[in-house]
Formats: sequence, structure tokens, C-alpha cells
Amino acid sequence: MKINRAYKFRIYPNRQQCKTLDKTFGCCRFLWNQMLHERSSTYRLLKDDKNKLHVHKYKTEKEYKRIYPFLKEVDSKALQSSTRNLIRAFRNFFKGLPTTQKIGYPRFKSRKNKQSYTTYNIDNNTKIDFGTKRVKLPKVKTWIKYKDDRMFKEPIKHVTVSKTKSGTYFVAIIIEKEVDITPKTMIPISKIQAFDMSFPHFLVSTQNRMENPRFYRREEKRLQWLHRRVSRKRKGSNNRNKARIRLARKYDQIYNRKNDWMHKITHDLVKKYDAIILENLNIEGMKHFGKGHAKSVTLDFSWYQFVSALRYKMEQEGKYLVLVDRWFPSSKLCSNCGWKTNKLKLSDRKWTRKKCETTHDRDKNASRNILNEGIKHLKSLGITITNHSTVGTTGSHAWEDNVKHPSDVVVNEPRIHSL
Repeated sequence: MKINRAYKFRIYPNRQQCKTLDKTFGCCRFLWNQMLHERSSTYRLLKDDKNKLHVHKYKTEKEYKRIYPFLKEVDSKALQSSTRNLIRAFRNFFKGLPTTQKIGYPRFKSRKNKQSYTTYNIDNNTKIDFGTKRVKLPKVKTWIKYKDDRMFKEPIKHVTVSKTKSGTYFVAIIIEKEVDITPKTMIPISKIQAFDMSFPHFLVSTQNRMENPRFYRREEKRLQWLHRRVSRKRKGSNNRNKARIRLARKYDQIYNRKNDWMHKITHDLVKKYDAIILENLNIEGMKHFGKGHAKSVTLDFSWYQFVSALRYKMEQEGKYLVLVDRWFPSSKLCSNCGWKTNKLKLSDRKWTRKKCETTHDRDKNASRNILNEGIKHLKSLGITITNHSTVGTTGSHAWEDNVKHPSDVVVNEPRIHSL
């Protein structure tokens, strides 16, 4: 089985190389904006005549090159990628219209945001030298230095060059790698773990709690101070630009810390468990809860990004991530007798089932119910669950793990009302 593998390196271009890369960013952004403007204005003119609108032919990047000769100075494959990306953006927008997917209309690109372009390896015009740690990009006359110790033998398919708001350059190299993935058919019960997502604790299982790292909130006051420094500088001045770069570097620092933590945790979880069971949470809905929950799930630990990283790592190991349906009342069911309460509030962290005389911790009780529901689904897939317990599961800072299946299993249970 062939999969795409990405290697992202930080590059250190000199002044002339920065000039070439910035020119390519600008031309790709200019071409995108011109094509988007052409399509939007054509629709406004011909929206009443559907026949003319459907047969209308838009300009290609070659025609734009004749109109704007400066486009010829940059990599042609980068301009072609910009065209394909715009066509794909429109296709996704129209595909999402009749559904509930929130795919927005393509937007114009700004030079103030993150810049990037993608180019393809044609006739070996993109090279990498692991000995001297240099990379060669099309239209850039000299080799660019990078810092990273990772190596690969596969040929390069395409690369994406990017520049952050703080002025840092990166190159993401995509290769195609042959891997042998064999999904597990027998899993010990000790290798299965279920987690309930908690705002203050991130992940909670029946044995442990993982604290919310709060990467964003710890730096929130500093960010507010830096934002004020930027707002008080005169627009267009060098002092404002310096203050803007300081602010962008602080955001990069927060993102890098969170990203490093996320990859270390997911790596440990993948190595420790063969199956992990989570809830298929409605992140967009949680943003409207108030009480700072939006900052937790998007800025402090980025739940969607965490699960996505866990998914592809589990896929490569042939392991399983089961997502229990979001309407499953994991917090309201008694894990001892199965009785359901409809009076549980979000503020109630503990509750008691009087009939069986069981006092539940809200998060731990939910993790037990999620575990039982996930095991049922694993068995329905034909996976054998054994009682054999493995030795040597010493704890790490990632004690509880989130895992994902090669095909991203989702439990589609009947919707349960009155939650």
C-alpha cells in the first residue's frame, strides 16, 4: 500500500533567495485574486442567462502571463497549482451547498496572512542534499540551507513552500512511501482504552486524568499586551512592523509548544494501546457553550487537530480509533446498572444512583460507558477481544491514549433524545 508522507523542514534563505520566494508568493496570490475576481464578476453579469454562464471560458494562467508579463519570472508549476486550488475550492463550495457542510465561498488572499505555494518535481528540478543539509527549489538559482536530521530515500513528488507572519520560511516535502498495514484482528482487553473529553482535564479515563495544558491561556495576558503595542503604533511605520513581528512570534511559540506536545502524546498513545474509544464530539456546538469552552477545544489543546493526528498515526499501525455517536448519553447512564437520568446538568460533576447506591464521578462514569459501547462495536467488526493482559505498560506522561482506526471507525447508534 502506498501512502503520502510529509517532511516539513525550516529553511534559511539568504536575501536574494528570500526575494525570489517572496516574488513567487506574490505572483501566486495575484493570479488567485485575478481568477477569483473574473469568476465572481462573470457570475454577476451572466447569472440570469444560465446557458451563457455554463459555456463561458475563463482565462488560463497562460493568458494571464501574456497580460501580465511579470508572471513569467516565477515557477510555472506554482501558478498552475494556484489555478487548480481555486477550481477545487469552487468545486467544494458548490458540493457543500445542498448539504449541511459549511464550506465557504473562496476568498481573496492578502499579503498580511500566511503565504504559500506548491510546486512539483519535474525532471528532478527539486533536490535535497542530506549531507550538506541543503534543498534546491525551481527558479531559485542557489541551494537553500535547512536544519533537520530526518532522511528519506524515496523520490520527491511535490513541495510546498510557506512563510509565516513572523517571517519564518518552511518547506514541506511530499514523498510516496510503500507500507504494509495489517489491521489487528485480536486485541487484549488491557490494550483497549476509552476517554471522555473534559474541558479542565482534557482526557479522563477510569484510572487517570490528563491535565489541560492551557498553552493559550497561560500566554493570554502577554498576547493582550503585545496587541496593544501594535495598535498604538502608527500604521505603516517601522515600529509598528517590529511590534507586529513580536506578536506573530509569540503566536508561533504557542503553536509550536502545542504542536510538539500533541505529537509526543499521540505517539505514546499509539504505542501503548491497540484500540482507543472516544466520542464523536460536536466541536462547533461546543464553541457556543460560553464559559471559555471555545478557547479550550480550539486554542488550548485543539481537539480536532489532536484527533486528526491520532487518526493517521493509528492508521499506519493497523490499530483502531472508535468514535461513539455524539448522541450516546455517556454521562447520564449509570455504568453499574444502566439506568439513565435526565436531570444531569453540565455543572454537576458527581451524581448518585440511589437504587444501586453508586456515586459516580461524571467523567469517569462517562469513560466506562464509552468503553462498553466501543467494545460492542469492535466485536461487531469481527475483532476478537481477549482477557489476556500484557505486562510492561509502564506509565508515561501520556498514560491515556486516543487511537484511530485505519478506516476511522464511527459508531452510528440511533439518536437518543432528551439529553
